[in-house]
Amino acid sequence: MAASEKYQSTPQLSQHGQTERFTIPLHRITSIKINKLWFQRLFQDLANFFIATWLDWLFIVIVGATAAGVWTAPHTFTRLFPVTAPDGTIYWPEISHPYIEPIFSPALAGILAAVIPIAIFAFAQLFQHSFTDFASAVLGLGYSMVTATCFQVILKKTIGGLRPHFLTVCEPVFPPQDGSIGTGYANSMYTAEQLCTGDKGKIRNALESFPSGHATIAFAGFGYLAIYMFAHLRVRSPSRRGSYWRMLAVVAPLLFATYLACTLVLGYHHFGTDVLAGAFIGWVMALFGYRMVFQGLWDSKRNTMPYLKLREDGDGRLDSDDVAHEPMVRDLETGQASR
Repeated sequence: MAASEKYQSTPQLSQHGQTERFTIPLHRITSIKINKLWFQRLFQDLANFFIATWLDWLFIVIVGATAAGVWTAPHTFTRLFPVTAPDGTIYWPEISHPYIEPIFSPALAGILAAVIPIAIFAFAQLFQHSFTDFASAVLGLGYSMVTATCFQVILKKTIGGLRPHFLTVCEPVFPPQDGSIGTGYANSMYTAEQLCTGDKGKIRNALESFPSGHATIAFAGFGYLAIYMFAHLRVRSPSRRGSYWRMLAVVAPLLFATYLACTLVLGYHHFGTDVLAGAFIGWVMALFGYRMVFQGLWDSKRNTMPYLKLREDGDGRLDSDDVAHEPMVRDLETGQASR
């Protein structure tokens, strides 16, 4: 095939074409009619969705409850640390940083990582007009966030590590008040139970640095959102050049996730390795979660196709073979669909 023929399939840019890219979505939004029938269809879609996925939601609840139970359990390891060298100098300055309240609490980080993607999934339906797409996206987000949280909590409780501010919250009294001695070389290594006199809750938290829970939940939520935007904005389209704003829309969630995670390093709550491990866990779970509900990741012909089919036929039965209501590819920008 000649080079000229190869590029003929890509639409030529024109002022009219550029205008349509913005006017078509506005026309689709204004065409939505919210009435009694719209609400009836919505409730029926919700019922079909929970009938089709109740077992998945049950396991999401079980895994979430498991994560909560593991989080409240005591850690299963004893961390040894030195306090001073024989000449009285600080032996391990890496864990002697000040304690600073985090910008984002764990609860706030989790709420943002869940609510913002769901809000964008809902907004996308102004162009998609597909309840199945929205429901599938929310279900995949649940897979990603709950699994990633359970994964990192188990590692945190069984592996853990000393946070950069450990000695500050530990408030060690040396030598030990119980008269015990250290272990290791020159008896220089001690446990938190031997030396720490600070707040017990902060001490327990300071023993559980690896991996970063903030980084995990940030990339499980916002990483998943970036994948959704990449697919539904058709950034990798074989038929045309992608717009730069599409790239920015994909990168923005990753930027926020990175910022959220890195605030824990700047605030002396984590080491860089903790954040990298948490980000990796969250990103992998985001990929798994998306692939569980949509039929592709990289293939632009399938990565917006949900596995779920939630519409009913004329007899009120779920029709898993009829895909007329769910196009294989629907563009968020133009609203145009193709199979």
